Amino acid sequence: MNDNIKTHGPAVGAEQLIDIYNSARHEPSPWSLISDQVMGGVSSATQHQEERHYSPCTCLVGRTSLDNNGGFVQMKLDIEPSELSADYKGLFIELAGNAHNYNLHVKTAQLTRPWQSFRYALSVEPQWTRFIVPFAQLLAHRTEAKLQPAEIKSVAVVAIGQEFDVDVCVRRFGFFI
Repeated sequence: MNDNIKTHGPAVGAEQLIDIYNSARHEPSPWSLISDQVMGGVSSATQHQEERHYSPCTCLVGRTSLDNNGGFVQMKLDIEPSELSADYKGLFIELAGNAHNYNLHVKTAQLTRPWQSFRYALSVEPQWTRFIVPFAQLLAHRTEAKLQPAEIKSVAVVAIGQEFDVDVCVRRFGFFI
């Protein structure tokens, strides 16, 4: 991996990054694909592993559609309670893809509805970019709940809200101290 990576967010040293996911060749991806088809939408996508810019990664490729009240595709990573620490100050993710806006959605055990999440906007670019996201920057969506980091259950990279060609890859995800 290229250590000279573009970074969005506060300065965090490499020694402060705790990997939960680090893509490796020939290993199955723990990310799962979900689309608006689960609620009658018609957006479509595939998820696969490949190499981009000399790095193995998991990619989400497809097209979002607003037909039938749809408008999203996502790749989701489940987080085990044992992967969380009270010392974490936020999360990081390394992405590359088409130049477009995507969302990072964080789900916690405190949320009871599928449309609820804590969100952060990601301006993905064609080169690998590390997004550093302090927990305080995750915005509550359709919930009054306050984010409880110890309750995180999953994170997702989401293409949502407009029709566009989806092409986004993740090579690394984790938390920072």
